[in-house]
Amino acid sequence: MNRPFDVLLPLDESLRRRVLFAIQLVDAVTLATVSQGVRVVAEGLKGKPIVNASGLFVWLQEDLGRLRKVSIDPQTLPYEGVELAPAQLRLPPLATTIELPPRADYPFAGGMTGLRGRLIEARVIPPEQPVRKAEVWLRWLDENGVWHDAPTTSHTDKQSGDFVSILRLAPIEAPQLDENGAVIVRLRVRRDGVTERTSTDDLKLKQGRITEPSALHPLTFAWDELQP
Repeated sequence: MNRPFDVLLPLDESLRRRVLFAIQLVDAVTLATVSQGVRVVAEGLKGKPIVNASGLFVWLQEDLGRLRKVSIDPQTLPYEGVELAPAQLRLPPLATTIELPPRADYPFAGGMTGLRGRLIEARVIPPEQPVRKAEVWLRWLDENGVWHDAPTTSHTDKQSGDFVSILRLAPIEAPQLDENGAVIVRLRVRRDGVTERTSTDDLKLKQGRITEPSALHPLTFAWDELQP
């Protein structure tokens, strides 16, 4: 779930010896490298990152002990912000790759399976109270009846509790499909980094499209209806 993972650092040996660490940012939807329009700051370090020819953000040698955290601000791009602790970074010859989760307003093209929804505290007479900054992801059912967590975690927004959650499957992963060819999923939610709950009703998502809220299916989830 958006954990850092390793890639080889594409640098010649002379430059590699001068590199403190490097970060690759990847769009979690398209898997394309993101190197423009984002602000990446290593708090505590003097140096600013250099963007190399491969689109990696590279910091040159200084005292790594001064690093407090790395902040990734997408600014106007439709991604969530990300923060990394020093322990999450990989050192040369490896670079750290971070998938940037899509925000609820991400402009999806065709081919991606997922849903846009909203998370509230309880179904009460308006105004309903949104659940803000909760982690959300999909669980999908495989052809053997086993549930799996999707690899991408996103968050409800700070205003309305809106979110988008995507399901990106590897070529070897085979989901269970209903009679119409839809993927069977449930929503998983984590609050405060600790408490987790899951929706109890199966959701059936058409493959290759983002399922949007409608009058018939508003895709509003209530925290008090979710189960551990």
